Amino acid sequence: MLARHADNLFWMARYLERSENLSRRIQATLHHALSREDEGEEEWTILISNEGLRPLFDEKHTAPSITNIINFLLRDGDNSNSVSSLMSKARNNGRSVRTSLTQEVWMALNESWITCGTALKRPVNIRELPVLLDNIIKGSSLFRGALYGTMLHNDIFNFLRLGTYVERADNTLRTVYSKYHRLLPTANVIGGNESQSQWEVMLRSLSAWRSLNWLKKGRIDPVSVADFLIFDQRMPRSINFCYYEVVSNLTDLARLYKKEYKSLDLARTLCCQLKKDRAKNIHKIDLKYFITEHIIKNNELGSIIADDFNLV
Repeated sequence: MLARHADNLFWMARYLERSENLSRRIQATLHHALSREDEGEEEWTILISNEGLRPLFDEKHTAPSITNIINFLLRDGDNSNSVSSLMSKARNNGRSVRTSLTQEVWMALNESWITCGTALKRPVNIRELPVLLDNIIKGSSLFRGALYGTMLHNDIFNFLRLGTYVERADNTLRTVYSKYHRLLPTANVIGGNESQSQWEVMLRSLSAWRSLNWLKKGRIDPVSVADFLIFDQRMPRSINFCYYEVVSNLTDLARLYKKEYKSLDLARTLCCQLKKDRAKNIHKIDLKYFITEHIIKNNELGSIIADDFNLV
């Protein structure tokens, strides 16, 4: 496969995953805000800061109103990580490798881009937000379904899955980092109801709220939240699950191309390290240091994948 085609596939999947992840974070923040008397204004401001976009936002807006924040995250053309910008980049990469995709995969991507673009042509108000976010997330789900159901599971498939899971691991790591202090063993005692509401925001943004409640029969504590999001291989957005999928797809590529890759060695090392860490009592892990190290290692993994396969 040409390196530029592999690059298009890898980044198409990353941008699409990133747009869905951002939509889920907005959705979780909205759900939290609607349950508060102050409309969760502080939570919206925190969301902008956690995205690393506060300086750019402040350049364009004198005050962080909820409407300004929503439109900045969803449709601002100057924000390269707005949902509309990410969807356009995903679609442009997909168009470059159109002949490598099945009709169903291309249609899912293109129709999602059209739906998103049409909805975001004009400013969005908070009343329209639930339906809009649902449609964006559904579009990503349709893409994944078409990918698994109609594509050959070959190198094209592997590069798409690599992009998805490297991006997803980064998102889960950064989400946990943004609220790591709520996952310390004392958080339940010190934070009380506020800590519990923050766990809900975090879990909802990772589509994990219902599944963890089901597993724990509604008895959620900081240790169970941290363990579920980091180590549980049944949870498709956990760090462990993402690394496992990266190893699986890199193994397929190494077998297909008959080469050894540094990225595969690193991914296997990360999986082994997680297994060792899970064997410890999670109380004994310095959570902030642990998450910071894995963010660095995951970024390194993405860079080494690019070097191994000569991605642009």
